[in-house]
Amino acid sequence: MTVPRRLFFALWPDDASRRALAAEAERLAPQCGGYPLPAENMHITLAFLGGVDASRLEALVDLTRAWPTLDGEWTLDRLGHFPQPRIVWAGSRTPNAELTTLNAELWRALGRHGFTSPQREFTPHVSLVRQADHAATVSRLSTPIRWRFDHLALVESQLGGGGSHYRTLAGGGSAP
Repeated sequence: MTVPRRLFFALWPDDASRRALAAEAERLAPQCGGYPLPAENMHITLAFLGGVDASRLEALVDLTRAWPTLDGEWTLDRLGHFPQPRIVWAGSRTPNAELTTLNAELWRALGRHGFTSPQREFTPHVSLVRQADHAATVSRLSTPIRWRFDHLALVESQLGGGGSHYRTLAGGGSAP
């Protein structure tokens, strides 16, 4: 029996967006009581699949490779806090129709492969600070960040010393 692989679909930021997000995380961590995520781990999760048997991996890789090239932009200008699991995140005050549509289309495609979409509303965000005891003292980013996205990525999360490590299995915009 094979060990399930922890998989998700994501968008990776370009280098300029990644640097700006990492700077925000460093700035916010002391005031929120947590620690900043490493820059190389910053991404937006479009669909978290959890533990997936290796026998299903080929179909997911094929789905990713067949996905049309994206041409979208997301402006991050808001800060939020998920009390559980204690995360401070960056997102947008204005819903992004492209991301919402991409999320819905991806879950429809995944449904054809036997995956079930979550019952909660999709909240596009990038985690900045983990183990945050409280929200940031401000609700906006110091400067809005414009993030262009063009490729969907299938990513494996491997838990180990020092936290999660991500490896892109298919698609573009890989982790640094």
